[in-house]
Amino acid sequence: MNNKLLITLTVIALSFTAFLSGYLISQTDFHRSPSSNSNGNILDKFSNQVTTNSPEALLRGKELFGLSKREAISPTISQEKDSVLYYEKGTGKVFEVTLKDLREKSVSDVPLVNLIKTLWASSRKEVISLFYYPGGGHYKYFNYKTRASVDLGTTIKSLAFSPDGGQVVYFGGRKDDSQGIFISQPDGSSSKKIFSSRLENAEIYWPSDELLAFRIEVADGSELYSLSKAGEIKKMLDSRDGLEIKWSKDGSRLLFSQKTESGIGLFYKDVSSESEIPLNVSTSTSKCDWSIDGKTVVCGIPGSSASGDEIYEIGLDGTKKLLSSPTTRIDIAELFLSGLDDYVVILNSLDSKLYVLKK
Repeated sequence: MNNKLLITLTVIALSFTAFLSGYLISQTDFHRSPSSNSNGNILDKFSNQVTTNSPEALLRGKELFGLSKREAISPTISQEKDSVLYYEKGTGKVFEVTLKDLREKSVSDVPLVNLIKTLWASSRKEVISLFYYPGGGHYKYFNYKTRASVDLGTTIKSLAFSPDGGQVVYFGGRKDDSQGIFISQPDGSSSKKIFSSRLENAEIYWPSDELLAFRIEVADGSELYSLSKAGEIKKMLDSRDGLEIKWSKDGSRLLFSQKTESGIGLFYKDVSSESEIPLNVSTSTSKCDWSIDGKTVVCGIPGSSASGDEIYEIGLDGTKKLLSSPTTRIDIAELFLSGLDDYVVILNSLDSKLYVLKK
C-alpha cells in the first residue's frame, strides 16, 4: 500500500515539473525586454515592477498629486519623516497619509468642535490647539500617548514649542501676574516669566535651543526681536510692512518677506549677521520652506498662467530651478518639505486640500 502511494506521488510530482518547465519555455522570447513580458499572466503578480497607475509612478511624474480628498488644517511631517499628519477641517479628526504610497489611516476619530489650528510638538505625541469660543480663543493641551488634557485658558495670545518639544514659550498673562513672555511645560505647569511687557500682542518663535524671538506690530509694519532665556532682547529686523518669517531647520538663518515698491520681496539673513540678502524673488515666506542644510529654499511663486503658483528651488545666490508648473490651480497657503527633502507638501488655499510633489 505504501509503495503504491509513493509511486503515485512521484508520478504527480514529475508531471507538474514537466508542465511548469514547458510553460516557462513557451513564454520565453529573447527578442523582448523583460519589461515587455508583463501581459497580465500569473507570474506578473510576483513582480516588483511599479505600474504606471500606482501612486509611486504618479509621484515620479513631477506633477502635484492630491494627498487626500479631505480638507485639512495644521498639517505637519510625522516624527518618522515619511508621512503627513493633519486635522480634518470642520471635524477636527486626525489622519496620517504616507508620502510614498499615499495610504491614509485614522489617528483620532474624536470630533473637535470649533478647532482653529494646532501646534505640534516634535514628538507629534503632544499638541496644543486653539479653539474658538464666543468669549475668546482657548488654547488646550492634549497628549495622544497618555490622553492627558488641560485647558490653558484664554489669556495666551501666542505660543510655540521648544525645538525638542519639552517646553513651550507663550505671550500672554496669568491670573496672578502681569502680561509678558513665559516658559512652561507643555501642559502649562512650572510657568516662569522671562520678560515683562505691556504690549497688547506678540507673535512668539522658538527657532533653536538658546534663541527665542517675537514679532510685534508697530505703526508702519512689524519689528522682530531676539530674546534669551535670561530676558535679554535685541532687535533683529526694524519695521517692515507685511513681514512674514520662517526659520531654517537649525534656527541659524531667517527667511522673510516684506512689501516693496515693486510688490513683495523675499530676503534672508544669518542670525549672527546684520546683512540682509535679497533673493530677487517676488513671493511670500508662507509659500516657502528651508532645505535641511539651509542652503536652498523651495517656494511657490505666482505665475502668469491660470494654474497659479509654480514651484521653484531657489539657491541663496538667487539661482532658480523650476520643479513643477502645476496643471491644478494652486494658491499656496502653506508649504513644507519632508524630512529628507524629497517631497514638497502643499496646502492649497483654494480648496483647503493637501498636495504632494516628488522632487
